[in-house]
Amino acid sequence: MRILMCYNKTEFTPGRYLEDALRKVGVEVDVVGAAVDFDQIDHDRYTAVLFVESPTRAPVEVRGAERVSRPKLFWVHHGQNRLAENLRLCEQFQPDLVLMAHSLQLATRFPTKVRFFPFATAADIFNCTRPLTERKWDIAFVGNTSEGVYNQRRAVLKAIRNAFEGRAQITFNAKVYLHKLAVLYGNAKIVINCAADQLRTLNMRLFEGMGCGALVLTDLVDFQDLLFDDGKHYVVYEGMHDVLDKLHYYLEHPDAAQEIASEGHRYVLSRHTYEDRARGLCAIIRSL
Repeated sequence: MRILMCYNKTEFTPGRYLEDALRKVGVEVDVVGAAVDFDQIDHDRYTAVLFVESPTRAPVEVRGAERVSRPKLFWVHHGQNRLAENLRLCEQFQPDLVLMAHSLQLATRFPTKVRFFPFATAADIFNCTRPLTERKWDIAFVGNTSEGVYNQRRAVLKAIRNAFEGRAQITFNAKVYLHKLAVLYGNAKIVINCAADQLRTLNMRLFEGMGCGALVLTDLVDFQDLLFDDGKHYVVYEGMHDVLDKLHYYLEHPDAAQEIASEGHRYVLSRHTYEDRARGLCAIIRSL
């Protein structure tokens, strides 16, 4: 199988992780970035064409997509906040299938068939089996805390700091990526997750925290329970008091925390790696 991927990648985008994984499972991958003119390339040499949303960069400019006879797919990473732009790109890309990382409630807005294709963990980076008792940080968070977008997240982190500062080792960070992020999660007993105020969607923190063997303590968003089970793979909290109560409990009951963290790690590494996604993508392409 040979796939043409069309996207402007960065080191830590899901598209880049999937690209690496496709090669690992034996798929030949060619990549184009800024622009692609299908009148100028032999698209018949490809089994399929995959467009990937890359919102931190300008979208790929595409010409002649209507003349491609191979299956075309578009992997969408964002929801309501980029719906208008992704619908515009659908007109340009003319995919046979839209793959959505989350926000399946928007599926009917797209002009073609939609399939759930969530994020995963890059197992070559986010993979740690260090026992929780040997980890430096009791509670860790990495992510954006911009006011106005993440007010609930800011409130949760503030409450955690007020409740546990001086009693637990806490680290809250903003811009930590790739191997540095894996090292941090691999040294954390509990990784906190909290969705944005309005755009409550699945994020990569779930997969990467579990991949690094931490106990992930998270709020619940739509479609998350299609992937993970509360109390088995991770722990779901409901509101401020609940997150504090559960932090107290699992810090005081390390065996219970370790049991869930270990099962979450095993499950993610067996079902939700980008190699799993790559094999799933190959099966989807064959079905088209």
